Amino acid sequence: MAQKQPDRKPRVLQICHDYKGPFRTVARQYAGSFSDCEVKTVFLRGPQSPELASAIHGDVEFLTLPPGSLRGLKLEPYRLLKELIADDPPDVILAHRYKPFFIALLLNYKLKIGVVMGVMHEFGFLGRLSRSLFSKFWKDNVQLIGVSEPVCEALLEQEPHLQGRVHLLPHAIEAGTLLDPVSARHEVGIPLGSYCYGTVGRLVRKKNHRLLIEAFAGVQDDSVLAFLGDGELLPELKMLAKKLGVQDRVVFCGAKNEARRFMKAFDAFVLPSTSEEAFGLVLLEAMAARVPIVCSDAPGPASVIGGTGLLFESENARDLTGRMEAVRAMTKPDSDDMTQKALDRLGERFTISTMVQKMRGLPPIEEHAPVTY
Repeated sequence: MAQKQPDRKPRVLQICHDYKGPFRTVARQYAGSFSDCEVKTVFLRGPQSPELASAIHGDVEFLTLPPGSLRGLKLEPYRLLKELIADDPPDVILAHRYKPFFIALLLNYKLKIGVVMGVMHEFGFLGRLSRSLFSKFWKDNVQLIGVSEPVCEALLEQEPHLQGRVHLLPHAIEAGTLLDPVSARHEVGIPLGSYCYGTVGRLVRKKNHRLLIEAFAGVQDDSVLAFLGDGELLPELKMLAKKLGVQDRVVFCGAKNEARRFMKAFDAFVLPSTSEEAFGLVLLEAMAARVPIVCSDAPGPASVIGGTGLLFESENARDLTGRMEAVRAMTKPDSDDMTQKALDRLGERFTISTMVQKMRGLPPIEEHAPVTY
């Protein structure tokens, strides 16, 4: 166990695979939770980004590792990280996703580190047989954080020997500026005057955008469907919209920086994700914008919104069509009541202050990085 000197601040090392998607926000929030500590954040992949570095508390390193460097035993990133911290090992390591966590485990066997916290952003963190077997040989100072209750429960069902080592810490949302509906639609190309169902996220399989287009094709009115995001499935989704005859009512807006600013462009927000979705950070953004939500009943997303949105049966396009029609048919008082409940839930569970309090209250964090202010 690392022994802290009484005259120094606790040292925290945060390891991230890269800063794609939500991870620039996640890295900033986690580092900010230790504002009274010496924090170093390391991004293994991705180019140098002075803009990102300036937004994160503490020191930031970009290793700019090449493709393939995180396969196998990951000895090169391990060596580079060891050189960065060997002279002054951290009291706490926070490792987001499995590959950074594996590197942290290697460091833990060579250096005197207080606690290693692996952050599970997805289901199947220990899904591979090799990872499952390895978990039986972790040192006693290794702990896990899950971003949702279903993620924690699934891990413990698979690995009951880790009981007592798994902690719940949901994502949080920061205060932000929202564009008004007219300005938002103008900037992303959504026509004015039409009822708009919208979704935000990478165009990848687990987001289930194909199902959303199929469900939208069953909505018999003049509404439009907007996708805010980009990804490998864009050509396939465009072809599907054309095949189903709704290409003129489907708008692909592309990826936007700070996409949450455009949330008020939507009359309703739809999250069609599969059961692979562990949380759904965009749900918090829709809740904050007071946009009515239609959401898959997959465990991760459903645990976020609770009873503050309309749930549909995951993978059931016809049921999703019905929920989309239902949210449009809601009266304004009913819609306002729904979005107010969502806003209340957001304030109770998913604020930055709540996240920081929970983070610093986790027993292994309290032991190795106690609050000093």
